[in-house]
Amino acid sequence: MSDDLTDILGTAFVDYPGQSIKTGVVCVAVIPYVMEKCYAIRPIDPDPRSSEHTRYRIVEESPSGLAGEQQDKWRLPFKNLNLDVDEDLLIFKVKRRPVVVLSRAIVDERKADPSRFQDSFWCVPSYTMIDNFGHPQLDISFIEDVRTLSYRCCFPLPYDPYLHDQESMLRFDRTQPIPRHCLKATKRRLSKGWRLYIQEWARFYITGSLGDDDSDKNPESIATILKTARGLLMEELTKQRLKEKS
Repeated sequence: MSDDLTDILGTAFVDYPGQSIKTGVVCVAVIPYVMEKCYAIRPIDPDPRSSEHTRYRIVEESPSGLAGEQQDKWRLPFKNLNLDVDEDLLIFKVKRRPVVVLSRAIVDERKADPSRFQDSFWCVPSYTMIDNFGHPQLDISFIEDVRTLSYRCCFPLPYDPYLHDQESMLRFDRTQPIPRHCLKATKRRLSKGWRLYIQEWARFYITGSLGDDDSDKNPESIATILKTARGLLMEELTKQRLKEKS
């Protein structure tokens, strides 16, 4: 990744010696792939009286065909699998990915039942753009746009030895709550400045507004710094593309 972003925004990562889960900590979590096709585990014979009812097969299925859409055909629920009529048993492809903790999930502690509400955190996962061998994992023009903060749903991350990739990005459209026991803290954390940048970008992704009217009047506000960085990086990319065409 170009050093331009860190030149503008400063150092991204700092050492984190603790194991507690806090805002900005880089953790490892199991993140499922978003699949157009799902794979369900179904009985070979839907008739509960059949000996084949307790033997199973993997069925490729679209999401719309899951969880009770054809319950009469399947004769749900399958009690031996403890499935209700509106449930299905799926196989997911997952990957251990670095995630950045955005915030603790909000629970009304006055009403929360500890047996039902787990301590969890909103986390945004990272995805590879350029691997350690220098191979682009995505279209190069898309990578260039991510580098210049062109997309609300993505934020580029500079190289860090823990991430193992030359370039990666945070994807806010994959943000999800993850229980504490499913997160493993690493020895890295976003710097204070970058924690503020990422939190502001998360608000930008949700609201579509980068800062407010007051922030535009303050050149030192987080939103203004991000707008400035975005403008400078986009301008540089535009010049580069025009030069390549000429």
